[in-house]
Amino acid sequence: MGLFGKLRKIISIIFENEAEQKGDDFEKYVVDLFDEKQFSIVQWTTDMARKHTRFVESDCGPDLVFRYKPTNEIFCVECKYRSKLFKGKLQWAATRQLGRYRSFARDNEIPFYVVIGLGDKAGKPKRMFSIPLEEAKSPVLSPECFEKFERSPKKKFFWKGGMLK
Repeated sequence: MGLFGKLRKIISIIFENEAEQKGDDFEKYVVDLFDEKQFSIVQWTTDMARKHTRFVESDCGPDLVFRYKPTNEIFCVECKYRSKLFKGKLQWAATRQLGRYRSFARDNEIPFYVVIGLGDKAGKPKRMFSIPLEEAKSPVLSPECFEKFERSPKKKFFWKGGMLK
């Protein structure tokens, strides 16, 4: 590998690590919006596949699985942070990812939400959306689809009538 090839590889690793860090920061931000008195974390995916070349089946599931303590209802959350829209649309997942999320929700018969942070910083997004997976019909969403699920990024989450608000 020549000098330019090595530089390209170093740059791609730096950007990959930066993207991973933003994702981790946003996940932590989302977790902090769930009151410990009301919600317990059943599972928090570690994404070990990013650190190894082996396929990790559990990384195909959602980032988080929560239990709402008062009713013992379980639901999952996939966290996605985007700094901006791309060509006016929200590109939140790859097609294969969306298929895996749908399979997980169907196979486990569990409500599945996509919580998206948009703008500003991953640890303090300007906007936030809590979208039921069945409403996220495509890996790229138009504003008409995601804006109806907007919520304050500072407001604590609550669970009411089987819905994440």
